[in-house]
Amino acid sequence: MTSDEIIELFGQPKNIRAAVCGQPPNQWNCTTWEYGKFPYDRASFTFSGEPGSLVLNNFDIQRD
Repeated sequence: MTSDEIIELFGQPKNIRAAVCGQPPNQWNCTTWEYGKFPYDRASFTFSGEPGSLVLNNFDIQRD
């Protein structure tokens, strides 16, 4: 799933977080998009890559 497909399904993220993920020497820049509000339905999508070429690395969808 691409970042464009996630935006099409979920809309613009509520929060965006940039970080360095992984352990040395296997670190990479990652971006996490968050949707929803605790404790209600929420989702997060973590991407690797640079803006404009994000690749989905991990996701978590919580539904009540």
